[in-house]
Amino acid sequence: MDDGSHLMRAPAEVRMLIYEYIFDDAGTSRLLIRSADAGKVPSTTGRLRKRYHVLDRSMQRRCYQTTYRLASEGVHFCAALMRVNSKIYEETSHLVYARHAFDFGSDIEAVEPFLSDLRPSSRYLIQEISLYKRGPIPLYENDRSEWRSVCRFLQSNGAIKKLRLVIQGGRPSVQWEGPKEFTASDFKFLADIKHESLDWVNELAQVKGIEELEVLPDVHYCPPPTSTSMLVFAAFSASIEKGLAEFLKSQLRLI
Repeated sequence: MDDGSHLMRAPAEVRMLIYEYIFDDAGTSRLLIRSADAGKVPSTTGRLRKRYHVLDRSMQRRCYQTTYRLASEGVHFCAALMRVNSKIYEETSHLVYARHAFDFGSDIEAVEPFLSDLRPSSRYLIQEISLYKRGPIPLYENDRSEWRSVCRFLQSNGAIKKLRLVIQGGRPSVQWEGPKEFTASDFKFLADIKHESLDWVNELAQVKGIEELEVLPDVHYCPPPTSTSMLVFAAFSASIEKGLAEFLKSQLRLI
């Protein structure tokens, strides 16, 4: 198909109607991007996706090579059409990238390969990404290295305008002795003394250009705190929506 095809000779309004039909997002504005499981790396036609290594979440903690995939159910985009010519790419990229948020969940290793594979013009169309931040204690899988990498990539390559951050927490089933909740000032104090639970915030604070931050808690059961780190974590978890959200916004200079 070239610039003399019937499609390219059709009025722009007609082309957009055709694109809307063959780029079906199943009515969702949030697209899930995930790493492919071991042994299930999708075959690609056309442009090759970047490969990267991840640790699986089994007891063996094996390292394997993978790539990212679109994990949203019922979503069908005609990627082959986007590769026909630059005009079609320009018109369809708005449908894919400008109209959707991209949710990486806990597979934050996929952020850099996914965004790096995009043309700069497409990358700048993306307004929002969503990341999952694991809890800062050994009770949960540590993502310190992956978090540092994604923050430094965003720092070097331009931040997304909106960051939706889902933060893992833990709530004991019984009352405990010690702090129950932290204010933004408490978090600032913990950051000033370089408490390990907030190391990841220092990395995030280096990312410039974020204009909006949404903070959501993902709180699960955890054992009653029996150590200082667990006491801090219990109060940290109870403060995600208020004190921590306010502190993060202050670090990003949003308030």
